[in-house]
Amino acid sequence: MLIAITPTELRGTSVPTVNARDLHAFLGIRKDFSTWIKDRITQYGFIQNQDYLLTEMGVKLPSGTKYRKEYHLALGMAKELSMVERNEKGKQARQYFIECERRTHLPAIDLHSLLSDPKQLRTALLTYTEEVGVLRSQVEELKPKADFYDHVGKAINAQTVQEVAKVMGTGPKRLFSWLRERRLLMKNNLPYQEQIEAGRFRVIERQYEDPRGENHIYARTLITGKGLTWIQKQFAQGATA
Repeated sequence: MLIAITPTELRGTSVPTVNARDLHAFLGIRKDFSTWIKDRITQYGFIQNQDYLLTEMGVKLPSGTKYRKEYHLALGMAKELSMVERNEKGKQARQYFIECERRTHLPAIDLHSLLSDPKQLRTALLTYTEEVGVLRSQVEELKPKADFYDHVGKAINAQTVQEVAKVMGTGPKRLFSWLRERRLLMKNNLPYQEQIEAGRFRVIERQYEDPRGENHIYARTLITGKGLTWIQKQFAQGATA
């Protein structure tokens, strides 16, 4: 088990949760735990008793009992916190939580009853055979898209945020806001250096002449083919999470 998953009473029912301290340690966050979790809750608008449960736990020390706050995160929140770290550990944790969610929704199977009833066993086998067939069809259907994304990701050309917004079927203001919220762009709509180094953005200089005939230079943000592929996937996941 990558990170311990425990059932916790949340939203009036028992749901699988992750201890935020365990996630903080796994992700290798350098910022101290208390500051990190409070900043993330504020930054992304997580809601207590909906996205997480806050409790207090007593820790015995030589000087007496010290109480510390424990944050029990629903898998959706844990998944998003992992994603925004934008590193290999975050990616690994997010995939783990997705798999945990999938297993949570799997129906329970009574193997003894299934094996003792040939008719029920035959029905189950047919059902799973059909599901495999559907999955194979989906793979074949998605393959051209995967090839397209690979092609786009390797493209040298870059597009403006406005052009990318059209491709993604959203508005430029919404996309700019989303890019700033995810700390891909700064407040002035220019990319952070780490995003440029990752090959997702380029910055070019443009020149224009004002009515008085004076020349001015300004910087413009472009999204690369690699950046478009990555942003589309992240944007779609955020919309369906």
